[in-house]
Amino acid sequence: MPEGDSIAKAAARIRPILMGNDVVSVYGTAPQIRSNADRLAGRRVKDVRTFGKHLVVDFDKGFSLRVHLGMPGRWTVIPAERPVPGSARVVLSTAAHHICCFAAPDVEVDRTPAIERRLERLGPDVLADGFEPGLFVERARTRNPASIAEVLLDQRVVAGIGNVYKSELLFLAGIHPGTRVSEVSDPELLEMAERASRLLAVNVRSGPRSTTGERARGREMWVYDRAGRPCRRCSSEIKMARLGDRVTYWCPSCQPEGRPVKP
Repeated sequence: MPEGDSIAKAAARIRPILMGNDVVSVYGTAPQIRSNADRLAGRRVKDVRTFGKHLVVDFDKGFSLRVHLGMPGRWTVIPAERPVPGSARVVLSTAAHHICCFAAPDVEVDRTPAIERRLERLGPDVLADGFEPGLFVERARTRNPASIAEVLLDQRVVAGIGNVYKSELLFLAGIHPGTRVSEVSDPELLEMAERASRLLAVNVRSGPRSTTGERARGREMWVYDRAGRPCRRCSSEIKMARLGDRVTYWCPSCQPEGRPVKP
């Protein structure tokens, strides 16, 4: 599932291919690409950057491409001599490669300042240099009576955390996902924000995503996607329920309902 670390990895993969090179052709099925291809084709790429779950490609002459992968989207690099599947939402072709994005629901082309204004509406990016956890606390306090699970997913509060990290961070904090944000202390919120920044940064640099510190298949997560299986700490059965519009996983013993208790 694409979250901030996945987007940063994708950017790291395509940045050396695009940076400083001319994009000789631009096409794809996304409406914004079809209507704006001539604004990007033949232009040089100035930067490939991320903000939370958004990947942005900046071109000279003042235009940018912003892509949010949603749940199904993915970026792929294809050698120039190979054909590109017709389902690609975005294709940026250089002399040597096709940089392709598939299944992304949110693709936008606009002038760079307009893209920046949209990104400024988001909360602080947990992967940004100089990330300030205190800003997360300030924004989280405005969301009462929302649950802490909903707050962690709100990109206007903090950018880059998705459903996987939401469940994992709450397990590591010992906080039940249904707990109202007003019942979580400032130190606990700060600790979650700091841990989120560390975990995502480690997983950008390392192999398969892991929150347990283990990379072996099936050992990477504490609770996410483990409903009905024993908790790795206490052997209680991991629970799953829909909170808001997303599924959440938790351990009922390590994350008791009521006032959060740290294990």
